[in-house]
Amino acid sequence: MRYFFWFWTTTVQLAFYIVRSRRRETARAYALLATIEQQYQGNFNKATRKKIAVSHGIYNPMICDAFTRLHGRLTSDSEKMRLVHYFICSSLFDDFTDYPTISEEQLLQLSFQPEQYHGDSFDEKVFRQSHLLLKEYVHDKAAYENIARQLYKAQLFSRKQSHSSLPEETIREITFTKGGYAVLLCRHYLDVQATAAEDECWYRMGTIIQLTNDLYDIYKDLQEHITTLPGSMTNAYAFELFFLEQVNAMKAAIKALPYPQQRKQTFSLAMAGIYSFGLIALDQLKTLQGNALQLPDLHTLPRKALIVDMEKMANRRKWFAFTYKHARLSAI
Repeated sequence: MRYFFWFWTTTVQLAFYIVRSRRRETARAYALLATIEQQYQGNFNKATRKKIAVSHGIYNPMICDAFTRLHGRLTSDSEKMRLVHYFICSSLFDDFTDYPTISEEQLLQLSFQPEQYHGDSFDEKVFRQSHLLLKEYVHDKAAYENIARQLYKAQLFSRKQSHSSLPEETIREITFTKGGYAVLLCRHYLDVQATAAEDECWYRMGTIIQLTNDLYDIYKDLQEHITTLPGSMTNAYAFELFFLEQVNAMKAAIKALPYPQQRKQTFSLAMAGIYSFGLIALDQLKTLQGNALQLPDLHTLPRKALIVDMEKMANRRKWFAFTYKHARLSAI
């Protein structure tokens, strides 16, 4: 009963905080982007501009604030600004690889020798500025460089997911490396002395986020002939077990954190709210499969069958149920 009351009280408080913070942080990002556009006399692609602002608005209160709460505080203004610069770099990097306006050799130099790189386009100049700002701030430069190189390799290798039939093990490696290192990179932008156990949580959360994104993008990825783990699944029940393995590994990593139990429990609640989106998508796929031994061919299903509508009250109820179940670390 104590857990029940704690869950509902804390969930409502976090929900109101995230709604308010999301609006504020999205506005913060747009303001910085406008300043950069004026500084460099150019403009972000409209879709990229929105992607940067919306990503920061969601990510900061749901992920970064969850981690800094382990240290007894929320993210500072300087940390938030660095995180906007991170999303500038990650979004422009995606543009450079999706719409190859620069060569792979140029991208390599821009990524790892930005001091010597001199690009002409607005995107190159902005990426370079944000990248240098972040690189200058980072304290553990050796660890940061290693993560950046691992992420770079994974992002370029992920191109092979397009119009290909990669083995499942290779897709899994791309998914985990790309998602895990993209999120772990953010830890280095915060003013905290993170432990190895905390780094483990950053990485594992990244893999779960990537899996969840792929679950929500099944229809789009199938249309674009991009091979992902969710898009390749034949049995929703088996994939749910695989997903829950990742969740349980994350919960074990949370238990290993060297912080007070109450902080870890609140952190677990925040993370469970993210797992739950993936579990809702899988629940929908299990309904499609029913009692059959495997799913119908996903390529034959209409968009409506594969799109998860979080506006539906049934899905919102499922979110609370899954979060309640998976947030709990121990008796309260």
